Amino acid sequence: MLEEIRVKMLKRIGQMREFCNTWICDISPMAMKVLQDNTAKSMKCSIEWNSDTGYEVLHGPYRHVVDIQRQICSCRAWMLKGIPCPHAIAALHHRKLDPINYISHWYNRETYMKTYNYFIQPVMNLKMWPESQNISVIPPPVRKMPGRPGKKRKKEQGETSKNGKLSKRRIEMSCSTCHNKGHNKRKCPLGAPASGTSFTAGPSSRPVVGPSSRPPSGPAAPSSRPPSGPDAAPTSTQIVVPAAAPTSTQIASPRVTLNAPTERGRGRPKGSTEKVI
Repeated sequence: MLEEIRVKMLKRIGQMREFCNTWICDISPMAMKVLQDNTAKSMKCSIEWNSDTGYEVLHGPYRHVVDIQRQICSCRAWMLKGIPCPHAIAALHHRKLDPINYISHWYNRETYMKTYNYFIQPVMNLKMWPESQNISVIPPPVRKMPGRPGKKRKKEQGETSKNGKLSKRRIEMSCSTCHNKGHNKRKCPLGAPASGTSFTAGPSSRPVVGPSSRPPSGPAAPSSRPPSGPDAAPTSTQIVVPAAAPTSTQIASPRVTLNAPTERGRGRPKGSTEKVI
């Protein structure tokens, strides 16, 4: 790339010096083009002279102040470009002065030639260069980085995947337990619900117990204590008789349960007066 830049600058310096020989006068053609455009605009300006070097130039709805001696104008175009603006040209014509003499020296032929005064000298091919006696520069050794090397390149910011799948970046996660956003089920502050229960989000965070996990009610409800003793032998058929005495308004009738499953397992609870057949 450096060789291409060198050859390009070698050609450009010669072309710009030849372009300078085509100038009609000692001022750059681009500067003369701007001066001609400003001269045509100055025909629409009306001026007021203070009998010195100051002028008031009315150009449309605007009024500008021009000082010929200091070469300034309130529109600032004369100071920025170095070429007289339409207001300055109108003031110079009123004093019968040539505006071309007030163009900055940066547009002169002499200054232009100083820019391209230095030439790039031709050089031989790289293979014809003499060998250097200095120590050759060797690149640093390649160090193997830890870990498995990556196979995919790093994507730029905002680049989408080419497989058609939408990215989940900047998507807020939601919990399947409490249905709140900002965390998932594993980091839920309420914890995972117990088996056989369902959680409903609301003002109360207590789990709702389903019918499958509700313990049996009544006086014959078995105890949750594990059975012990010689009376804990399981049987295939048993008759459960409630131990509570019937009241005067209620006649107790035996309730037969065949292989009734309980949470504690098979067998008769400890201290029960039921008769096992």
